[in-house]
Formats: sequence, structure tokens, C-alpha cells
Amino acid sequence: MTRAISLLLGTAPLWFAGSALAQAAPDAAALRDGLNEMLKPILGIQVQQQPLFTGPVKVESAGSGTTVVFPGIDLTLKGGEKGPKSVALRCDAQTYRAASTGAATWRLESDQPLTCVAEPEGEPRVTLSSRALQAHFVVDLDQKLFTEGEWRAEATAISQEGEPVKVTIDTLSGTSQVRPAADPARHDVAFKMEASGLSVVDDKGVERFTLGHAVYDATMDGMDVRQVMATTGEVLDVYAEMIEAIVPSAQSSADPKQTTAAQAELMQKLMEPMKRMMAAYGTGGQFAGTITDLRVKAPEIQVTVDRLRLGEGYDGAATPKGTGMMEIGMAGLTLAPKQPFAEWIPTDATIRLDASGIPWAEVGTAYMKVMEASAIQVEKPEQAQQQIAQAMMEIGGILRKAASRLDVTSFKITAPEAAIDLGGSVQGKDAAAHGVTADLDLRITNLDGLIKFVQGLPDGAQAAAGLTMAQVMGRQVTTDDGRPARDYDIVVDDAGKILVNGTDLAALAPKN
Repeated sequence: MTRAISLLLGTAPLWFAGSALAQAAPDAAALRDGLNEMLKPILGIQVQQQPLFTGPVKVESAGSGTTVVFPGIDLTLKGGEKGPKSVALRCDAQTYRAASTGAATWRLESDQPLTCVAEPEGEPRVTLSSRALQAHFVVDLDQKLFTEGEWRAEATAISQEGEPVKVTIDTLSGTSQVRPAADPARHDVAFKMEASGLSVVDDKGVERFTLGHAVYDATMDGMDVRQVMATTGEVLDVYAEMIEAIVPSAQSSADPKQTTAAQAELMQKLMEPMKRMMAAYGTGGQFAGTITDLRVKAPEIQVTVDRLRLGEGYDGAATPKGTGMMEIGMAGLTLAPKQPFAEWIPTDATIRLDASGIPWAEVGTAYMKVMEASAIQVEKPEQAQQQIAQAMMEIGGILRKAASRLDVTSFKITAPEAAIDLGGSVQGKDAAAHGVTADLDLRITNLDGLIKFVQGLPDGAQAAAGLTMAQVMGRQVTTDDGRPARDYDIVVDDAGKILVNGTDLAALAPKN
């Protein structure tokens, strides 16, 4: 059952992409050939030596107009005697109406609902379906790109025959745009995906998870879209081979040593397309995901989050002085029933870190060594760990020589009875004793109260002692709302001294 749901969910993005990938050209043959050429990396995907899709894109012209049919899915994933059971997977082909909008551009529209079915061997079937789907896409055959897309699915559900509906989503939607960049071989890309009204129930029909709204949006500047498409197909092919290596055949059980060796070989095989994919991403990008009204209902506890946001971005990837950003935001975390330590659990957070002076090309090359080492992690763990450590040291050296800088633009974590605020910067400096200098301002609100709370806990004496040392070093202040706090000016200088409110930490270290 779990495998079947995972397969359906894993297929859905490709399926919506497939929906997006149906479009039309100046004549049926040109449109058919153009679409199949564009989608060759996706249509050529094989799983367990079987084509994922049932065939090529078909384009037909009739008196009522032109239609484009994107192929469906009809294959059986074979299981093993001791591994997962076999699963038959089927998804309906998607039909689009095509209308010419220019010499080489077409607009495709469809209102055909989505339906996919997984039938695990000896178990009830699992269905992924939507009550309604509205979609349109624009294809430019000269550019060999889908330049615009929008789809919206209503009442999407995952259900198991004879059981309560497992997952429901009131609305799923997505938009995408591809526009020419300064380099004629590259494009600026923007896309967004949203979901509203998500609900998950357990086998007894009890709702365990709800989500009011989720959105993920991204922009990529100067992306080589065609190269990303091509390498995506290669990456998915390798993942399909990994599945074959992990799942034993029906005739024999998998040899653990052979499986490990095969996984390592396939991970190494993944490196080249991954390198090309990273090179194709472009000069900058912004990515953010936001969820609101999250409710998790476990048997013993309920968790609520009003809002959670994660974001990251980069720019100037082709220059020696690029920039980067990461942000985290959380609001309204609550637990029920109320925990004994609830007053000290963070409920809200605002964090933003900004980096500058980043030579992304050099950093990316060094980071690929981390990925290459990860490829041998299972087979040769000690060698992999050594290579990863060396690569991370290399990245540190690159950032020091480039005088890269990290600014703590915002860092505030708040609990009902306490708060932490941090600001300042860390500067890479090759000549500095620690490779960096730093100037940070830290405030801990109600540290005194936290120490009293920890002292009252079983086995809390050691932790309280450490907090007491921090309390002594802090400068006592009062916040604007009248609460006690401790301030810390933290400096790391060229000579390697770490000073807290002017006191050298080395002077406080125990003498042998």
C-alpha cells in the first residue's frame, strides 16, 4: 500500500509535466515531430527495462480541429520473493485541443481529469484522481520550449479500494513561464505550485494531518532549459536502474554485496549528468516554500503551526563575487496538551542570512567532490568521509581567499518566556588565525529564568552550570518591554582571540 501511494505521488509531477507537454504546430506532422523531439529525454525513461510511457506523443487533425494525445502509463513493477510485491501502474493518456497562435507556436487546452491506478499484488487497488482539471500550455517549436503553462486540479484524492479516502486536496495548481535571456541559448524561468485544503486520514478514518495552504515558487535566471530537460532524463534513468539494483528479481534474492557495489557504481554514474545539470541552472535563482495552517494530530500530541517559510537564493554565479541568501520564518507553533516545558519551546522565529563575495564556480567544483565521495559512502565509508572532509576544507579555503562575508541580517527565536537575538557579520580572511574575523551581537532574554527552570529539572545541574557561566559573562540589560536580558559583544580578531564583552575566552579555559 505504501509503495503504491509513493509510486502514484512520484508519478504525479511527471504526469502534470506530461499534461504540460502536450501542444500543437503549423501542421500535425511538424507538431508531432517537434513535441517528440523536445520530450525525448522524458519519453525515453525506462523502469525495470520497460518504457515508463506507452508510446510517443500523437497529433491528429480532423474537421473539428487538432488534438494532441500525451501517452499514458501501463507497466508492472516486478517485486521479489523477499522484497516489495509487484505493482501494476496505469495512468490515462491526456488529450489536448491544439490551436495555432503563430508560425511556430501553439496553445494546448484540456479539461480531462487525472486518473492513475496502482494495483499491488494481492492488495486492494490505490487510485489517484481529480474531479476536474483545467490546463493550458504554449509551445514554441522554433525555441523547442514550453514557454507558458497553467493547470488547476480540483478535488484530488488518493484512495484505497474498500478503505476511507487516504488523502484529499481541495485544489492543486501550477503556473510556469519561460522568457528569453541575454544569452540566446538560455532563458529566465519562473514557476509556482500551490495546494489548498490538504487532509490525510489513517486506516481508521481519523484525520491526522491537515494543511490550509502551501505554495512553492521559484525563479531561475539564465537557465539552459533544454540541457536541464536532457540531464533530467539521464538522472531519472539512473534512479530507475537503482530501483532494479535494490529490488531483487522474482527468481532470486538480492546479494547484499552485489547490491552495495551496484548502488555505488550507479551513484558514480549519476555524477556526470548532475554536473551538467548544475552548470545549466544559470546565473541566479530564488526559491521559497510557504505553508500556513498546519495541523498534525498524533495519538499523544497535537502540533499546530500557523505559518512556516523557507527560502534561499543566489546571484552572480558566473562572477567571482556572487551573493547568496537563506531565510527561515515560523509563527504560531503550539503543542497540545500543554507540555511542562511549553513556556521555553520556541513559537516564532525569523532568520535571514546574506552572503557576499562568493566564487560560486569554484565552490561548485569543490562541492561536486563531496557528491562524488557520497557515491562511495556505502561501499567505502572511511574513504568517503576522508574525501568529504578534504572537500569541505577546500571550500573553506576558497571562501577565505575570496574574502567572502556572511551577514546575520536577522536572527530571532522567541519562546513565551525567553528569546534569542543575534546580529553582525563573519568575514573570511586568509591571513587571520582562524581564517575568519567576526563581530556579532547576541542578546538572550530571560536567561535568569531559564537557569531557574533548568535547575529544577532532574539531572539539570550540569546544564544549569554551563548557563550560569554564560550568565556571568553577559552584560545585564532590560528589554523595551521590561524583561531582564543579557547582552554579549562577540569578536574574533585577526590574531585568533575570541572576545566576549572584552574578555578573552582563552583566559577562562582550565589550565593544565
